[in-house]
Amino acid sequence: MTVIFRIFDVCIFIRQIFFPNWEIPEDDADTHSKGFIAAVLLLLRLFVTKNGVSILFSVLVHCVLLVCLSLIFMPKAGTAVGIDILGGFNLPPQPAHEAAAVLANKPKDKSEDESPAKKESVNESINVTETPAETEAAEPAENAAAAASKELSVTPQRGGFVSGGGFGNRNGKGRQAALGSGDCTQGGEDAVEAALEWLAAHQQTDGGWSLQFNDSCRQCSQSGTSELPRRTAATALALLPFLGAGYTHQEGKYRKTVERGLLYIINDPNNGIDGVLLQSDGLRMYSHGLAAIVLCEGYALSKPQRPESALGQAAQRALLTIETAQDPDGGGWRYRPSQSPGDTSVFAWQLMALKSGKLGGLPVSQSVLYGAYDFLESVSVQGGRLYNYLPSGGWDKIRGDDSPMTCSAVGLLMRMYLGWKPGDEVLDEGVAMLAKNIQRNGRLRHNLYFAYYAALMFHHYGGDNRQRWNAAQRDLLVNTQSHQGHESGSWYFPDPYCNSGGRLLNTALGAMILETPYRIMPLYRK
Repeated sequence: MTVIFRIFDVCIFIRQIFFPNWEIPEDDADTHSKGFIAAVLLLLRLFVTKNGVSILFSVLVHCVLLVCLSLIFMPKAGTAVGIDILGGFNLPPQPAHEAAAVLANKPKDKSEDESPAKKESVNESINVTETPAETEAAEPAENAAAAASKELSVTPQRGGFVSGGGFGNRNGKGRQAALGSGDCTQGGEDAVEAALEWLAAHQQTDGGWSLQFNDSCRQCSQSGTSELPRRTAATALALLPFLGAGYTHQEGKYRKTVERGLLYIINDPNNGIDGVLLQSDGLRMYSHGLAAIVLCEGYALSKPQRPESALGQAAQRALLTIETAQDPDGGGWRYRPSQSPGDTSVFAWQLMALKSGKLGGLPVSQSVLYGAYDFLESVSVQGGRLYNYLPSGGWDKIRGDDSPMTCSAVGLLMRMYLGWKPGDEVLDEGVAMLAKNIQRNGRLRHNLYFAYYAALMFHHYGGDNRQRWNAAQRDLLVNTQSHQGHESGSWYFPDPYCNSGGRLLNTALGAMILETPYRIMPLYRK
């Protein structure tokens, strides 16, 4: 009889493992009990057959293995090790300000229960995030939490995207508002439109663009020096300013231009989104990251958004490729999928693509963001105030003296995407360091690659540095834009970062810098 009860216990255990949510309604309890007893008796009859002993042994061995596996993956007490089986990355420690809130019994904000897709909707028009001033004016419990947070930590550590930074101002109303506030000027807007005209004029017959445009345009100088035309990257770079100004494949005077460009990226079997990782281009993840941003922004701006559409499917495939191409050890990205170590420049385009996808309501793996957090830690200098090009600590010497500045602007911008905000001591000091170095040898830096990331960083950070930087860059670009013949509307600055992309890369970056006040909504301000 004891053996029978033991076998009955094993059956109960197996049911709890494989059917943990099996609940029997009260009214049908008797019927289900009889059914379960009948199943047990059937199992007992099986055990007395010829192969019964071996079956019972197999069941017991598998049960033991399941128990062992559960013990292996069970978090250790007092630590947050994450779920290694999903991503291989450890969760960052609990933010000190959250720990302080728990200590102070701060009630949970109902907005935390909202889905990321709802919080990061492309149509969001107002982004409200608690500021330090608001924290000081809060209830006593919140004041206590803030005080405890200040004592426990300098900079909160987070592993997910913040909810702001949407595309809601990419329309005529948003551009007019930027003009009215003084963030944009009519001269700057005229420069943007002239740049878009130049880009549209250099679109090739198949709908794409090329960094080496001298085979299709003999009138413009400074075609890219890249050994390959890198047509996917060139097409993505050319499309970004159109999308930034609110011109989509559905509306605006450049509707056909944008539509043909998107179709080129989606459909071309050699250079498109499905072929980018198969081509011989040594900088393939650069090309892929740029194409993914364009697809995600185009999808996010679509009305209505339909995941089953060709654009929606292509955008999701692009994000999945980025996720699988992440360096499994360091959490970064480089030229080839899974290449280690990652570098700050390639990393930024991939993370911005994931952010754009998130804004469009597309799913993004949380474990990938934990890995991105780990990579930023590996390239940080002075506690996160400045950033290296590689985790080994070396600067990208080939790219000239601006490389430390560029990598630091990238790193601080990515930190803000992942949760750092104005008021965090390390972020404040890092931004202040960059603000002191926006000039070189008494003149504004003409490296548009650095200027693009710095513009976004100051835009999200806000304050006097944002206004000073915005005005300086705007005046520089308006005054240096070409007005000569077929080159009219374009830019070209000889610089190690931008030479390979030539006039097309310079023009795309210049237009996006001027569009910054309405192209991306601030992360932490209304």
